Order: sequence, then structure tokens, then C-alpha cells
Amino acid sequence: MSKQSKLGRGIVNLFCLLAIVVVLFPLLWMFSGGFKTDTLLFSSPWALPKSIDFSNFIDVWNKCIATNVFNSVFYTVIGTLLTVLFSGFAAYAIVRFHFKHKYVVFLFILSGMMLAPQCSLIPIYKILGFLHLYDTRIGLILPYVAYRIPFSFFLMWTYMVSLPVEIDEAACIDGCKIHQTFFKIVMPMSKPVLATTAIMAARYIWNDFAFALVFTESDSLQTIPLGLFSLRSANNTQWTELLAGLAIASLPMIIMYALLQKYFVNGLNSGAVKG
Repeated sequence: MSKQSKLGRGIVNLFCLLAIVVVLFPLLWMFSGGFKTDTLLFSSPWALPKSIDFSNFIDVWNKCIATNVFNSVFYTVIGTLLTVLFSGFAAYAIVRFHFKHKYVVFLFILSGMMLAPQCSLIPIYKILGFLHLYDTRIGLILPYVAYRIPFSFFLMWTYMVSLPVEIDEAACIDGCKIHQTFFKIVMPMSKPVLATTAIMAARYIWNDFAFALVFTESDSLQTIPLGLFSLRSANNTQWTELLAGLAIASLPMIIMYALLQKYFVNGLNSGAVKG
């Protein structure tokens, strides 16, 4: 390896190291803050905790997370499954079938990426009220799925367009119906992009605050972000408990990404270089 190549690789490694520090430092600071008291947090915000005390984590779990974790898991799992399923249906239909105005449908689905969720809070609120779905589980899941489908569809389309059409033809010769080809052949071959789509959708739904705040009212339907928001007050906010709650809330997404990291990277790379 030449000196210029070594120098270039060293610069790239240095920037990667700096990126890792920038990403991990706030996360580590948040976790360490959960073990401190409010006095120590404000007097020595950068110091390590003097002892490993889980009292903040236990308190915040009992106060808000334990009562809201089921709702967050329910919305995330159901919303992610529906997003992956409907996006897969749409992407496969656009790639494999020929019908009138196909590209109009394609652009119509992608146009959903141009609309920010915050811009549609009031219209969706009125629609849910008209349909008597306000303050219901399905009324919160439907906007999640609707807003995740355009980007998820785009990811799955870029991957499926690279799959050889001979695979479908061979399945048809073997007697497979369209739905059998989709579920038994196309979907298993699309594991990388499925994992990528699932991670992106789950992260969005799990961390959402605006939709859950506007479209739900009952305490029994609240999610973890709403529960953590209730810890804040004008006069007495337990900041270390709030940090502990944020640390607990971030763990599921960190674990999910760690388990599906290989598929996630492969899915992004495949969609970038194929199609």
C-alpha cells in the first residue's frame, strides 16, 4: 500500500472514530445520568456517578413506563407488520404487474414522502373524529402505517426491481399462485430490505410523540413518550428519573438494531446499487 493510500485510510478512520464519539457520547451521558442524583447532575454534569444505584430506573419504571409499555409495544409491532406487508404488496405489484396508469400509482404512493406529518395533524384529527376512531388504538395505528408506507415502499421497490423475473416464471411453472410466489419466494429473498423497512418503521412508531399526543386522550392508550412527558412539571422535574426513563425507552431500538444490523446494512446497500 502506498503512502498516499495509508494516509487516506488513516483520515477516513479518524473521521469514523470522531463520528462514533459524537454518536455514543450523548447516549453514554444519558445512561450515566440515570444513576446520579439531581444535585450531582447539576453540580458535576460530566462526572461519572459515584455509585451504581438503580433507584431512578425502578422509580420511573413504576411511575410511567410499566403502565405504557404494552401500548408502545402493541402500536410498534402491529404498525410495523402492516407497514411491511402493505409496502411489500404495493412494491411487488408495481414491479411485476402491468396495468393502466401504473406509473401514476407509483408516483402517487411516493408523493406521500413530501408531506410532513406535523402538517396533517388537524385534518387527520377531524377525519378520525368523523369516523369515530379518535382515542382508539386503530385510530392511532392507521396514521402510523399511512406515513411509513411511502418510504418503505420506495425501499422495497428498489430491491424487488432487481430480482430476476425468471424466479416468478419458475414458480408459476411449478404451480405456485401469485400469493404463494410472494410469500414463499419473494419475501424470503427480500430479508435484507424487510429488516431495513422494519427497523425504520419501528423506530418511527416507538419514538413518536406528536401523533400519540393529538390522537389519544385516555390514559389507558398512552405510549412511553407521553408517560415520560408527564414527568416534567413547571416547579419540580426529576431530571435524573427522566434520563433513566429515556435510557430504558431507547434500549429496545438499540437491541433491535444490534440484532438486525447485518440485514439493515445489506438492505440499504442492495437498494443503493441495484435497480
